[in-house]
Amino acid sequence: MAKSPRRAFTLIELLVVIAIIAVLIALLVPAVQKVRESAARTQCLNNLKQQGLALHNYNNVNGAFPPGFVIAVGNTDPTQHANTTGFTYLLPYIEQGAILGQGYDVTQYWFATPANQAAVQTNVSIYLCPSNNGRRTLDLTIYNEPSLPPSCAATDYAMCRGANGTLYYNWNSIPNAYRGVFNIETTGLTTARVRILQITDGTSETIAIGEAACGSSLFKVQNPVTGALVPNGLLIQGWGAASVGDNASYGTGVPYYGSVFAVTAQSQTLSVPVPMNQNPGTPTACLPEATGNNSSGALATMDFISGFRSNHPGGCNFLFCDGSVRFISQGIDAPTYQALSTYMGNETVTGNW
Repeated sequence: MAKSPRRAFTLIELLVVIAIIAVLIALLVPAVQKVRESAARTQCLNNLKQQGLALHNYNNVNGAFPPGFVIAVGNTDPTQHANTTGFTYLLPYIEQGAILGQGYDVTQYWFATPANQAAVQTNVSIYLCPSNNGRRTLDLTIYNEPSLPPSCAATDYAMCRGANGTLYYNWNSIPNAYRGVFNIETTGLTTARVRILQITDGTSETIAIGEAACGSSLFKVQNPVTGALVPNGLLIQGWGAASVGDNASYGTGVPYYGSVFAVTAQSQTLSVPVPMNQNPGTPTACLPEATGNNSSGALATMDFISGFRSNHPGGCNFLFCDGSVRFISQGIDAPTYQALSTYMGNETVTGNW
């Protein structure tokens, strides 16, 4: 008995199969991306949780949270020279004390010694969010400054400076209602180490650290004076680089540097809110202020600090002063957002924020 010839796929059948496969892939890719983002956001929250444990362990040993960063007495320009950041102080409490074990000197500029330079170039995984595919290093070669290391390892997180962008060296000039828990400490002049008992707004309703996606291409940069977008401008901050930025790079197209601080508003005298995930962003810099004085009333410059930002859709992860971690929607109203960023403003935070 003769066998019937093998029947091949017709062109139409083949096209149908290809179309079905394409549809399945189209449905599968977003699902995979969603799962990956969910895992990355969970890891990011865990990073903040570890930082929260470090904060409280530091507090248990030292009686207060660390300062945002420290400058030497007599240094009145924190945008140029500073010593140690709060992230540096936390290293021994996140099992990264070995980074400082080669003789890091907290009394010197963060770039002043070979040991300091070696330390700040070391990546710390807990300071990096897996959702961010931005720059992992802070390129310092553009300054052409022999005293600086070639780079500094990045951080995707920033310490909350409250609702005030001033970088004045005497943080006590900032009114209580606008202070965040992290500030600039001037050795021998001010102590910027907030004790838990001073957080009168409640530790569960006061932001300590939040996201600040380092070098993310999602956030363009604008010149704070003209409002013009800066070509290739990125907000990049190093965990150990307390201060490197100035306004000399305007118009050059090089990346702008961010800050170990983030804020929810700039000068309260100008009432300039800084929404979460603001795009374009504002770099950290000292600029002339038309009104003559900044919000501290202390010097004739206006300081800008960028806001919190992330690569997570719709908001950012935050660590609160009680050690809890939460995702907050970028749609949060400005007064509530600003109230959460200050620690002794006596505001009442209401609603399901």
